[in-house]
Amino acid sequence: MKRYLRRVLVSLGVLLGFAVMLPRYGVVNRAFAQSATAAASASALPKWFVQVWKQAQAAPVLSAILCGKIPATIPQNIVTVDATGTLATYQPAGAVVTAGNGFFSELGTNRRTCFSCHRPEAGWAMNPLTATATFLASLGTDPLFAPVDGANCPNSGAAAKTLVQKAAASSQLLSKGNIRIFLPVPTNAQYKVQVAKDPYGCENSAVYGLPSGVISMYRRVLSAANVSMNGQYADFTYTTISPQGAIMWDQREASLSSQFIDAALAHEQSLATPPANLVTGAVHGGVPFELGLLTAQAADFQAGSLTANGAYGGPVSLTNTAIGGTPLAPNPENFSPFTLYNAWTGSVTAAQASINRGQTIFNTQHFTINGVAGFNDINGPYFVGTCASCHDQLNIGSDALPGASHLGIGDNSSADQSGNQTTATALPPSSDQPLFTFLCPVGSIPYFSNPVTVSGVMYDEFQTTDPGVGLISGQCSDLGKFKVPRLRGLAARAPYFHGGNAATLADVVSFYNTRFNMELTAQQQQDLINFLNSL
Repeated sequence: MKRYLRRVLVSLGVLLGFAVMLPRYGVVNRAFAQSATAAASASALPKWFVQVWKQAQAAPVLSAILCGKIPATIPQNIVTVDATGTLATYQPAGAVVTAGNGFFSELGTNRRTCFSCHRPEAGWAMNPLTATATFLASLGTDPLFAPVDGANCPNSGAAAKTLVQKAAASSQLLSKGNIRIFLPVPTNAQYKVQVAKDPYGCENSAVYGLPSGVISMYRRVLSAANVSMNGQYADFTYTTISPQGAIMWDQREASLSSQFIDAALAHEQSLATPPANLVTGAVHGGVPFELGLLTAQAADFQAGSLTANGAYGGPVSLTNTAIGGTPLAPNPENFSPFTLYNAWTGSVTAAQASINRGQTIFNTQHFTINGVAGFNDINGPYFVGTCASCHDQLNIGSDALPGASHLGIGDNSSADQSGNQTTATALPPSSDQPLFTFLCPVGSIPYFSNPVTVSGVMYDEFQTTDPGVGLISGQCSDLGKFKVPRLRGLAARAPYFHGGNAATLADVVSFYNTRFNMELTAQQQQDLINFLNSL
């Protein structure tokens, strides 16, 4: 009920915002300029970013070639093949010229652009297949593999000379599509942090690691598409520039404009100060391009066209107000967020019928949600919900509101002695990622207890490969929390979760089936997988 009321209030706020926003592009463009200018000023940079920028400026920059050459235009429609069918990109406002567009401009010193990491064939994100193809075509010299974060650690990336050495130095990017995210430990953090495992030597580095106050995590690149909550797509006359829910895995960015600028300063290693060119890049094309970009699965090898027989798959349907394409408003918990395959109920085609059953399972299969920090502490323990309780954005599947939850992925939830995390053990820390130990005041981590004594002091010990929101807030209660990602285009974006812990959607469904005791049959799990692959 609390979560529902919260959504109602936000819906009213969104509607009021629509009423007062000026729709013409020139006005919105000035709004972009103002927000970008504020974000770019040195005094406005978030506290966590100052040390990140300093390290990025000091990281080596190698001579590089641009393997994936940027086309002169991004067509209105793009279709690519993925593991289960075809993925489509659609821009309601038409084709976009890339020349002079901030999304496709080199704004830093390492020849990267946003396009380096956000590619259409990967759902405007990055996947191992695209990374590997880029690596082989460029012999590891493409800007995607810039040592600052395309390598597991900048020093190993800079030292690599042979192709084998370069591949080893960028193993996270090549095997999981993960980029190195390096963030400082807050000076006022509630916890003490230690490095428990350091597979790449970066965490204990005096230059790049904890001795310098920074730790590195390895995270999936998030999709740059489907981020507009609402918009009149022609001429980019947007009524709002806010994306659904949180922008980053750890909620560290306040807006798409600030995210664009911070990415250019860190990932593209821009030395601009003040970064006036970044403000221009955000305004003239960069952020508007993202806001006009839609992507979704268009066809399935088994079910055929996902718009056949009255279905509404594919990206074009995201502009159809009749099925909730716009406005994309928050929904009550008991509302079915996906309406794409209603017409396939009882279909004589087995594959289409399976997708329809999977959609029904997603929308209506009830199970008990317990022990999830960021959810149960808001909604109460033993909340009976559905997949839509978190993935509630209409026909997008993200969380409509900013927020993050701790599900026990990549951490030591199996060590919990409170009894709340007994089923959160399906995806423990992986051997190819660093492991951190966080010593917290006893009782400060919701739904988790693991008391240990260190130097005569009792702590709750929490170990994880990635602290998530906790590294931004410095609070033990936020450790292991991550945003709810958008679901469209999933088939092109394996592996899954923030660190690529689940190799396939079968692994994702198996995790949730175990985590929440959903008791899905083998057929129900396959139906749910088929539905997720159709998004």
